[in-house]
Amino acid sequence: MRQVIQNCEHISMDMSGVEENLANGISVENVADCLQSNTTGTLLLDCRPFIAFNDNHVLDALNVYCPPILKRRSNGFVSLENIVTCERKRKLLQEGQYKSVIVYDADTTDLAHSAKDSNLYPVLKSLRQQVDIEQVNFIIGGFNAFKASNPQLCVGQNGNPPAVTLAPPPKYTSCKGGPVEILPGLYLGDSLHSAQQDTLRELGITCLLNVSTTCKNMFEQDFDYMNIPVNDNDSANISSWFNEAIHFIDNARDNEGKVLVHCHAGVSRSATVCIAYIMYKNTMQLEEAFDHVRSKRGVISPNLNFMQQLKEFEKDLFGSGAKTYDIPDSVSSISNSLASVDFDLSCSSTSASDFSASSGAFDFTFASPAVPPLSPRELVSPS
Repeated sequence: MRQVIQNCEHISMDMSGVEENLANGISVENVADCLQSNTTGTLLLDCRPFIAFNDNHVLDALNVYCPPILKRRSNGFVSLENIVTCERKRKLLQEGQYKSVIVYDADTTDLAHSAKDSNLYPVLKSLRQQVDIEQVNFIIGGFNAFKASNPQLCVGQNGNPPAVTLAPPPKYTSCKGGPVEILPGLYLGDSLHSAQQDTLRELGITCLLNVSTTCKNMFEQDFDYMNIPVNDNDSANISSWFNEAIHFIDNARDNEGKVLVHCHAGVSRSATVCIAYIMYKNTMQLEEAFDHVRSKRGVISPNLNFMQQLKEFEKDLFGSGAKTYDIPDSVSSISNSLASVDFDLSCSSTSASDFSASSGAFDFTFASPAVPPLSPRELVSPS
């Protein structure tokens, strides 16, 4: 592959103080040539925040998991598990199956002058420290430049179809292990976890919050249930249930109970409810709450529709103090982004597969939420 366009200047990083040539700049034209030639020996890594990645990204790229709190705690170092979140691809990289790695952020043209909030430099530095890779490149101008020149090679919520036909995702299977504890007394899991009575009892679960239209309440004689009958799609209104879900979880925890929140896969709907609860209860902004839940259950990935509703919920909680995210107003063709996802349901702490799954075996109809909405004061100052 034609590639070296610009040699990076020697620059230093606070965490080591060692100067070295980390990566070469590669033009968007050469990246496009690589993708269109269907080269299999190149790994693409997207260093932008998950919300931006979920909106749109380069075909076949993996999103690096690098929240600010992680960088602070590790003094800038990013582990390989967080850089390459797919276990299969990480193993291939360690075995030398990838001859080159291409990394990009939003708009960096020169590593020496990359934005302070960009993850590009620490990711490149950390990657070099952990893997012996011959060719490491960064896209000159980042994703913004690549998309401007090659929108047909980007996938996400913009509706562009993949340029390469990819295999369909595998049939859903439950993650290894049991439900994960998000906060004391609050667990997140999937439908198979909710059907394991012995496990529920061992964990001390007293209540289950079923966020689906297809999962059956298996043990209604033994546990308290609440149902949120929403589908995992681009039109479901899950935020209308946030208030009632918060009351249900709080009531259980206040009475020394424990709640398992689950949907079918434990990836989108139930994760959204847990994120909303943490935002409210711990006065966390969306990005911090998302990172906390994802650090506990790495496969979570709320669909873009739900992310937009969480963004609106953040505005309700924090008003003008809410962060601004680049999420498009139009949410359509969400399934178009799924073809680009590399599914890895091993439940490593860093994988982030985005998919919808339902069995259609059960169907329930429930009344609309009856709990009155929380007042602005209650939202801003939770008890």
